[in-house]
Amino acid sequence: MKKIFCTLLCMGGFCASLLIPEGLNAQEKNAIEKSAFWGNSEVYLNKQAFRMFGLIDQALTENPPVPGAPMIRKLALYNLDAMLHETRYDDSEPLYGFIDSRINKVIADLSNPVKQGMKVYKIYNDGFVARTGSVTLAFDVVRGACKGKNLISDALIQQIVDHCDVLFLTHNHGDHVDPVVVEMFLKAGKPVVAPTNILPDKKGIQHERSDKMIDKKMKLDKNKNIRVKIFPGYQDKLMNNIYVVTTDEKKTVAHIGDQYNKEDMEWIVNIKKDIPQPDILIVNCWTHRMSDLVDGFNPRLVVTGHENEMGHTIDHREAFWLTFQKMEQISKDYLVMGWGEWFQCH
Repeated sequence: MKKIFCTLLCMGGFCASLLIPEGLNAQEKNAIEKSAFWGNSEVYLNKQAFRMFGLIDQALTENPPVPGAPMIRKLALYNLDAMLHETRYDDSEPLYGFIDSRINKVIADLSNPVKQGMKVYKIYNDGFVARTGSVTLAFDVVRGACKGKNLISDALIQQIVDHCDVLFLTHNHGDHVDPVVVEMFLKAGKPVVAPTNILPDKKGIQHERSDKMIDKKMKLDKNKNIRVKIFPGYQDKLMNNIYVVTTDEKKTVAHIGDQYNKEDMEWIVNIKKDIPQPDILIVNCWTHRMSDLVDGFNPRLVVTGHENEMGHTIDHREAFWLTFQKMEQISKDYLVMGWGEWFQCH
């Protein structure tokens, strides 16, 4: 009598048990495993999602960001679009596993010293970290949320906060301001800079807003120094601070938040007269008059953000393929990154 062994398939809380005779060849085993999904479409699609997110994660890891993008990166990011635009995965184990994997990669790299230039990390949505040898800057870092559940755990976001020296918040929207992250910075004695309408009663936040450019030097912990220029932008009628930060190494990063205002373009097209040339300009992928805005800043490199904000409806989860379509029209080198990726700018 042939021995029988049991294979247990467990996905998304559903388990299917298979009794497979020992000694079957691969083709016969595959036929039995295939039949296990008949009538179990949720299990089938869940396993497919694990495979897809896993391959996307692997492809991005093996093919890190470069200006423009080779075809394999576009395919990985376009497939990520497809997975993130299927709402059945919004609260799924495959999605959370993918996010955990990406964020853990960032945390591991944050422990490596930056020996030259500036390194920029895309955490999630429009949340970025920029590092030089002397300082680590955070912009609009949030845990993210979808269907009422945080996408990045408190434990993981705390590890990112631990590596940062200061947090800049651009505007008062939930996908850019996370009170829990703010509290983590303040509890650690690290500055949080924000417009006046963000958590206005919260002690410890440095509220900065003016009708004119603010130009200030900030002394951070451990004798770290930065120079910050803050411009009074808007997303429609909502205050949106534009930050231009220069480090002791004379490296400059600009983050425009969700800048989108027709009238502001009158001064943005000439903003390069008032700032050092940015080594990195971080833009939201749907900003107003992208080419004119980029030319106004005159950066060495443009990095896009705000693709696939999971708290948005599908029509406003901005796709990577749309970002590439827009960025191919600009005059500067550009970089499109997925969550949990980084780039060394020399």
